Amino acid sequence: MSELYLRKVQVAIEGGRTWTYDGTKPDSVADGRTDGPGLRIRFSTQQGDVSTPNVARIDVFNVSQSSVAATLMTGRQITLSAGYGDGPVHVLFKGQIRQVRANMRDDVMDPDSYLAILATDSSQPRNYAVVNKTLSSGHTHYDRLMVCADALKELGVKIGYIDKDALTKTKFPRGAALFGNAKDWLRQTCTATATSWSIQNGVFQVVANNKAKPGGAIVLTGQTGLIGQAVQTIGGIEGRSLLNGMIVPTATVKIDNKSIQRAEIDPSIAGEPNNRLLAQYGALSADGSYKVFYVSHEGDTRGNPFYTNFVAVTTAEGSVPPQYASRGITLPSN
Repeated sequence: MSELYLRKVQVAIEGGRTWTYDGTKPDSVADGRTDGPGLRIRFSTQQGDVSTPNVARIDVFNVSQSSVAATLMTGRQITLSAGYGDGPVHVLFKGQIRQVRANMRDDVMDPDSYLAILATDSSQPRNYAVVNKTLSSGHTHYDRLMVCADALKELGVKIGYIDKDALTKTKFPRGAALFGNAKDWLRQTCTATATSWSIQNGVFQVVANNKAKPGGAIVLTGQTGLIGQAVQTIGGIEGRSLLNGMIVPTATVKIDNKSIQRAEIDPSIAGEPNNRLLAQYGALSADGSYKVFYVSHEGDTRGNPFYTNFVAVTTAEGSVPPQYASRGITLPSN
């Protein structure tokens, strides 16, 4: 394992400027693509296992008019990557620029000058992809979903992992005419099959609600970046680690239950409903494995923040938090 030391951050705009902060290089290094520790980049991302587009806010300080044409950036693809000195650099966010706000003073480099970038992940395809196709009898939910996936693909979204097993259990005895917004058909299909769809860094994926995306578990301890203790809540296990680009929605994190601070129950009569919710939905996993539901990366090359915040849930039967209820996950009956 590499040391979580000496930060690296890169902001790359397709067909435009690239800013790279490398904490291993001196301030004097500045070749137009790589800048030393004098560069300041501040960022925050919000990503979840939901269809709502992921969002990133990125501020680049000490920029000049000559190196930035803010009005020409809207709509372009932007990629935010980060890591550590001797380790890999992971893509934290990839999406399209929705707004650029520039605060600059003439054409002079100024520490207070900054470029504020707001970006979303594939919001245009998500909102405007449409379907218009007829399926014959004997088709499955998978066939319906792939019609929607093809519509997203036409607008630039790549197709990633799809849990085919969860989508092929039912065959329809009649044909179906699919027309309208793709997102509406995706919502209907995923509710019926207990799955969820989302777009992560421009890649469309569908994952069963009671499973995590295939791949190895990310072990979080004090030695691998976990900060303090994770906290048990009604909505799941909330935690913070040093910035880790491998923690993404639907990934698996493994936390020793001894490192999770148990929630205190409410001893009053009025608190009984919340206590029951905590017992049902905030239960700890027997083996310490949790599916990541929400991720937020935050960092500042000139400040303390360089963290990954996450909310993870156990997928054990009868331990589903309330935020999954609207997606068709069966809740305990008792």
